[in-house]
Amino acid sequence: MLDLAKYSSIGAALKDAMSRFADEVCLIEADREREKERLTYREFNSRALPLARAMQDAGFAGSDRASIIMTNQSKWLISAFAVFYSGGILVPLDYKLTPVEQWQLLQHSGAKILVTEYPIWRQLSASPGRATAPNIQAVLVTEAPPNADLAGAQRWEAQLQKEGKSNAAPAFVPRERKDIASIVYSSGTGGRPKGCTMTHENYLEQCLALTSLYPFWPGVRYLSILPTNHAIDFMVGFFGPFTCGACVVHLRTLRPEFVRDALTRYKITYVSLVPLVLKNLQKGLEARFAELPPGKRKVFNFLVSVNKALTKSQPRLWLSRRLLKQVHAGFGGELRGSRHPRRQWLRPHRGRHGYHRERSQAISRGHRWQAASGHGNQDRRPQ
Repeated sequence: MLDLAKYSSIGAALKDAMSRFADEVCLIEADREREKERLTYREFNSRALPLARAMQDAGFAGSDRASIIMTNQSKWLISAFAVFYSGGILVPLDYKLTPVEQWQLLQHSGAKILVTEYPIWRQLSASPGRATAPNIQAVLVTEAPPNADLAGAQRWEAQLQKEGKSNAAPAFVPRERKDIASIVYSSGTGGRPKGCTMTHENYLEQCLALTSLYPFWPGVRYLSILPTNHAIDFMVGFFGPFTCGACVVHLRTLRPEFVRDALTRYKITYVSLVPLVLKNLQKGLEARFAELPPGKRKVFNFLVSVNKALTKSQPRLWLSRRLLKQVHAGFGGELRGSRHPRRQWLRPHRGRHGYHRERSQAISRGHRWQAASGHGNQDRRPQ
């Protein structure tokens, strides 16, 4: 892991991670049963730097703001790194908002560049809200069909192939710890969305806290199914793993059968889950338990009771793996922890058993891996 105490910004830390872990796999992108892409840190860097060069050539400078509205995919992280490399401020927005809501936040944030994907841009470009955000000077669209009308936008992929003004590498723009790194908006469920400013120090200190409790290292794989604009997934599905040379697996579906398949196929180490996914995973396990013959079911229930008794005070992963080997194998054989986006990050303690109890008692009693739950990564009051 990088010594984050030595760094003043997200961009500086990620820049060093690219060279230190160059040959490690950093990203795997899967869509249902098909693996779409696999990138090493070197390959990731080779895509991000041309994008940063194109942005800088277009006038993007330190402290300028760039927004990303995309589903989970490698281009989200590549674009974010290009923004941080250029000294910019990232504005991650929820792709599930309506076009009018997205334009309102784009106008409010003062973003200069928008990076989005083609299906989202089709809706945004047709929305009357577009006229309310004249601050957006350039739009980069990913995965657009060859003959698509981009309504004034540019192809994201084309930026990687442009020759820079000097045909040179982009300038790395340093930032200080107290500088703003991102503007994160609340969901708006309690009213109008509020923007929270996050400094580089906020993220660096959060990353230190996270990795002290749940360490990453080369070979560890985190399954990303939450949107990357989510505060939790930004940290545990991007910045945290990348500073340690770990790998992020992007799954572009929430269907439980594909989540279960990804856990085993990629031998996932950590995952963040939402209640709906937890409930579906629970149903799948309960169905498997119900199919056991009476004798095996009795043995299984006995082993569950032993596991619960011996791990009551704290999780003992090595013991649970031995007692309930088949349950552990059903989750890929490498799962060490899960995160639940509801409360603050917590160490496991007496009475907290792996997953939200009422949602997945069968899973938690059958595995006893560590769990953390958290939602509030924003350390600053809404602005």
